Amino acid sequence: MSTMNKASALAAAGLKYGYHASSPIVNGLNMQVSPGEWLGIVGPNGSGKSTVLRMLARLVSPQGGMVTMEGKDMAFMDTKAIARQMTMLTQTQESSLDITVRELVRRGRNPHLKWYEECRGKHEEVVDWALQVTSMSELQNRSLLELSGGERQRAWLAMCMAQTPRILLLDEPTTYLDIAHQLELMELIRELNREQGITVVMVLHDLNQAARYCDRIIAMKQGAIVREGTPTDVFRVEFFREVFGIEAKVYHDDGVPVYLPCGIVQQKPTAAAAAI
Repeated sequence: MSTMNKASALAAAGLKYGYHASSPIVNGLNMQVSPGEWLGIVGPNGSGKSTVLRMLARLVSPQGGMVTMEGKDMAFMDTKAIARQMTMLTQTQESSLDITVRELVRRGRNPHLKWYEECRGKHEEVVDWALQVTSMSELQNRSLLELSGGERQRAWLAMCMAQTPRILLLDEPTTYLDIAHQLELMELIRELNREQGITVVMVLHDLNQAARYCDRIIAMKQGAIVREGTPTDVFRVEFFREVFGIEAKVYHDDGVPVYLPCGIVQQKPTAAAAAI
């Protein structure tokens, strides 16, 4: 019997994945995500963050361990059933689609439609809602090709919301956006998290944004979780040394940690090198 908490929105036990047995990307990872929580996953490049997210989304099958959604083993769940409860927004989306925003958002209703059904009636009402909560109603008749990068990400997020998910996974969704559009998207996600009660699991590179928006942080290195806790608990001077190999100063703004990188950690010379 699984020991994972059935009250968890998502949970993973003993997750393993790798291209070679001798060098796993993820090795025996355990984690739980509470309903309504915003969990941030951080770590250096190649630490396994995105691989974990893809296993949580069942886009990649773990080579060991299991993932559960609300206590159910996802390996035995129907794909449409998963899509009705969980959705994922990645860094980049299909950029050559010449369809309107509304046509894109309608696709989010597919998991709720039978094969012979069209998106109409109550489903169109959900599309209206998804456009409204993502502030895309005024752009619904525009082609995706006409949108800015920030508008395009909001359009895809609207499609995700049209699935009416309880869980939203995001893989560095602000990577190619300027700072204003980054903050706009992060504020929108916070609103969905706080007002709609959507559980959020997000991989981030920007640690200051992670500290400001996330309820809890998981820090990964070499395929394993090395730190876990609130942003204040995790983002300390020694964390930046041990996980990222940098010296940093940590300040606090209204109780939120803010870091300033100061340089690379200097490696101490070995005895052999010192003798040369």
